[in-house]
Amino acid sequence: MPGPPESTATLLCNGRKLPDQREFHARARELLFTNADAFASLTRKSNTGQTPLRLAHFRKFWEGLDNLAYYWDTSLDEYLPPVPEAANEREETSSRPLPDPTHDQGQEAEQETGDEPRKKAKTAETAKEETPVQAQNINGLSNTSMNADKPPTVQSRVIPARAAPPKTPWATNMESHGKPLDLSNGSYRGYRIGNGAEMPDQYRIDCVRAFVEPIAWAFGVTLSPHRRPPVLTIERVRFPVRMSSVAWRQPQDRAKARQGCMEGPVLGVQCRADVNFGATGRLDAQSTLDAVRELGGLLLLAQERAREGKTERRGGEGKWWTAKERWGGGPGGEVGEATAATELAKEVASKLEEKPVERNRDGSKARRRPTPSEVWKTLRPGNPLWDPKVTYEAVGKDRSVAWDNVFMVSSLNHHISLLKLCIHPAYLEYITEGKLPEHSPSDPDWCSPKLSRTRWFDLFNVNDRVEAMRGLWGIMSYLMRAGGKGHEDTAMNE
Repeated sequence: MPGPPESTATLLCNGRKLPDQREFHARARELLFTNADAFASLTRKSNTGQTPLRLAHFRKFWEGLDNLAYYWDTSLDEYLPPVPEAANEREETSSRPLPDPTHDQGQEAEQETGDEPRKKAKTAETAKEETPVQAQNINGLSNTSMNADKPPTVQSRVIPARAAPPKTPWATNMESHGKPLDLSNGSYRGYRIGNGAEMPDQYRIDCVRAFVEPIAWAFGVTLSPHRRPPVLTIERVRFPVRMSSVAWRQPQDRAKARQGCMEGPVLGVQCRADVNFGATGRLDAQSTLDAVRELGGLLLLAQERAREGKTERRGGEGKWWTAKERWGGGPGGEVGEATAATELAKEVASKLEEKPVERNRDGSKARRRPTPSEVWKTLRPGNPLWDPKVTYEAVGKDRSVAWDNVFMVSSLNHHISLLKLCIHPAYLEYITEGKLPEHSPSDPDWCSPKLSRTRWFDLFNVNDRVEAMRGLWGIMSYLMRAGGKGHEDTAMNE
């Protein structure tokens, strides 16, 4: 007798199979490694007898986190005090050059511990204008200090722009003395080669993108930055918005996929380089400004998702200043251009006739670039803002309701947070076009978007990054579900 019919696999909106538990655990297993073991595996310096770790999906993430650790990981910070005898000897024999005490002391400390840093640490030489008592904050601040007796094996739990590296051990003992001491001969040992404010912004962008990509690839989604400048339109004003990368759905037609066509957006990734919160004494104002930046990115994604089934209307399209010729179509132009216009035109025409036609190597006629004056005289609407190779669509939108849920990954320092904006299309049309709806929507809250977010997840913490991955996996499962009807839970069973 024939066996029971096989259960049909659950498909996503792009025709791919829904990722199962094995794919989830294969990725989550790589995030459960400790930072030290993963960093050692990257440099092939694993401990003796330990099986080498297998980094496949999140290898680029660990490489990016390794770069972040050189500026943010304070777990192995160690400040070596200057030698008093060497300082006195230097004052007495200032005319004779002495060997660098920092270099000698760093070598002695390395011989005692036997551990070598993964990258050469930069010696913390204090300048004359800097404060010699307290070490510089990793966020550019110096108003908070951590416990200097904290064991070095504890992982970094730095809250964004709220913590400082531990004080130098000798500075704590010298605070009671009124005589200022010269601590320029002190040295630093640890992972960091600089503070968080000195880190290149691209390190954060690469790390966060490498964290989101393995999850997005499991659902057939790729990450790519905007090919046109991301601009938020509010009536007639255009605001540039920071958007580091965007998740796009790949088309099912392979020919279009090879041509670079994309569908979406699905969600966005925004990384910001602000690290000096509270430095000016206006923490509330700076926090509000940062929230506005996040809201601007969410509104940009909402406007792009609302372009589904619409055509772009370029700035000035259909207006008289982009259709009628300047100066009524007659000769002349700006002040001074009408002088001897006829003679100048004849001279230019004669020169063009005498000049031989330029040819390319293949024999085709070379393309002549228009002059700036010719470009200025050309009448046309503004440059388009929509990407012609993007099929704008509200991927994952519940078609049974008018509201749209927009998701974005926000990043500050070495933390990420997941944001969700629930917005009504009537409100979005009002801020975009400046027009109120002809008929008031049935929902009285249409003019009140709802913003919700998770807490900040520390990428250096094992539990935090695993929890962030689970949340992001659930968002992708919801947005890429097939049909787009109802709010059924497509999350993976544990």
